[in-house]
Amino acid sequence: MNALPWYVDAGPIRRWLRAMEAAGDGASAWKKIEAWKRMVDESGVVKTSKRGRIGRVELCYPKKGNALVPPLYGLFTDAMRRLGEDDDVWVIVITGTGKNFCTGGYVGHDAFYSGLDAGAQASAAEPMRRTFTELFQSIQRSVYESEKPVIALLNGLTAGEAVDLVLCADIRTGHAESDLWFSYGYTGNTAYAGAAWLLPRLVGLSEATRILLTAERVSGTRAHQLGLITSLTEREALEDQTMALAEKIACLPPVTLRLIKKEIHRGLEIGSFLSNLDITSMIEPIVQFTQDHMDAENAILEKRKPVVKGY
Repeated sequence: MNALPWYVDAGPIRRWLRAMEAAGDGASAWKKIEAWKRMVDESGVVKTSKRGRIGRVELCYPKKGNALVPPLYGLFTDAMRRLGEDDDVWVIVITGTGKNFCTGGYVGHDAFYSGLDAGAQASAAEPMRRTFTELFQSIQRSVYESEKPVIALLNGLTAGEAVDLVLCADIRTGHAESDLWFSYGYTGNTAYAGAAWLLPRLVGLSEATRILLTAERVSGTRAHQLGLITSLTEREALEDQTMALAEKIACLPPVTLRLIKKEIHRGLEIGSFLSNLDITSMIEPIVQFTQDHMDAENAILEKRKPVVKGY
């Protein structure tokens, strides 16, 4: 009996496969799945590596601009989970192979569409909703929920759902041609994977509304002016400068930085300043008892650099 590869063994795909086999069309479903296996065998689709305290996740399907092919969801979320659980990794960098970061949703003949999981004639809305939450939004969730600092190194064009992905990162670096194409309206989609919530908080309501309603392709230079790209540099220097930034972050106490991230994220969700102070007053005692905090205070008195141990 055939078994799904682990990286596409997700609820929406299992439901679709069962329905196809029940309808006597299992062969065509497995033909698609074999195509997904070849994607991984030929390109890897997602590659991970480590350099010191920095973990790296690289989208790697350059023949299609690193588009969000079906195996990518499971491979990417698994990579984020493994690096998140690795105590030796303090910072995560995500990027793409070649000239693009990611061209967005994959629309090839061997793609997986929400309608495939939505019943006859794509008429059942509830399975389709679950396809979005269980599969298509999974990569954005894995970045936004990461306790560790995440840097998106935008080596080139980022479009569609991949824009949502990089907006979930804490810091974005790029060059003048690191375009962000908010192509949702152009392709007849909503900004369902995060941009409708994230973009107004980054650039303001009016600018975000204009960008989304015009399906604007924002150049890297303009994205930097708007604050979407945190650090802009020359293309040739982007890799080195991004890794230098990651190294700078990785030199600081990791427990402290993870809790600062929580303060920032929870702060966006809390309705009042005083409520925010209540929350942060409960978070701060955690770091007060870390060795890194106590050594940093002693280092000030002793006029030396702190020794960061990670606990």
